[in-house]
Amino acid sequence: MICISLDDATRDELRALRRTGLAPKVRDRIEMVTLSDAGWSAPRIAAHLGRHPQTVRSLLRAFAAGGIAALYPFRSGPAPDAERRRRVASTLRELLAEERTWTSRQLAEALAARGVALGPRQVRRHLKRLGAGYRRTASTLKHKQDPAKAERAGKVLANLKAKAAAGSIVLYYLDECGFSPTLPVGSSWTLPGQRKLVRYEAPQGRRVNALAAYRPYGRSPRLEVFTAGRTWNSYDLIGFLKALPWARGPRVIVLDNAGLHTSKVIRRARRSLTAAGIYLYFLPPYSPELNEIEAVFRQVKYHEIPERSHTTRIGLREAVERGFDNYGRKLPRKYPKELRPAA
Repeated sequence: MICISLDDATRDELRALRRTGLAPKVRDRIEMVTLSDAGWSAPRIAAHLGRHPQTVRSLLRAFAAGGIAALYPFRSGPAPDAERRRRVASTLRELLAEERTWTSRQLAEALAARGVALGPRQVRRHLKRLGAGYRRTASTLKHKQDPAKAERAGKVLANLKAKAAAGSIVLYYLDECGFSPTLPVGSSWTLPGQRKLVRYEAPQGRRVNALAAYRPYGRSPRLEVFTAGRTWNSYDLIGFLKALPWARGPRVIVLDNAGLHTSKVIRRARRSLTAAGIYLYFLPPYSPELNEIEAVFRQVKYHEIPERSHTTRIGLREAVERGFDNYGRKLPRKYPKELRPAA
């Protein structure tokens, strides 16, 4: 009968090893060794663990000959080609950096053209090692930005956020957003083999526009929204700005350079707005990522309106208003990076 007898040092080492993250197979092998050390026979250990007695005997013999190293699965075949892995990883990084989209099959073909023969499944394994993922693309306007102006605007906004968090000003982010009768394609949980179908409705004459101002910083976040079945004009914007909730400090409105925001009517009205404590801060061109209301529009448009198709403008407008109301009730209080509370 094969029997393992452990010394105190090996026994302590196995106990410490058990407390680490181990594969189930390695954990079972440690159990076999410790049970044998406790006087159990190989057939009894096998019955306890649901294994064949010969499996237990083979492991005990291997442990007696090789020690703790025998607990780990033996890797058959040649050792991994580390140099080839580095070459594949470097090539994949170069390919993924190109301004185009890739599937695993297209990457396999591109690698083959560079002398690396891999199938799509093998390519996915290498991509997983790189931490890459198959994700939806996103549009950007940063290639049209003036980097210096965008950097300067970021510094100005950081200062405004700090003042808003301190309560010396009220900071709003303002913009407009349009909603069509058929909302953008999104995601939904479905049963296996099924797919949600959204009935398409033509947008002509049935769009709803929202004019919104988002106040994320301060004691109580707010979202102010007007909706209409027509295009906004400069007088609508002036009325909306003057209707924003009054506060002790001045109201600073962050907005982009859309024609509605920079019209002659708005330029003439800026003096009266300033007298009412309303100051406009215009973002540099092509900088939507600096306007925090864009994330609000994205959340409302893609997640807060579960009915994705509407046959009437009235129905769409009611759904849009419910979406903004739902999101407005659960607005998180935000803090500038410099003032975020410690976790």
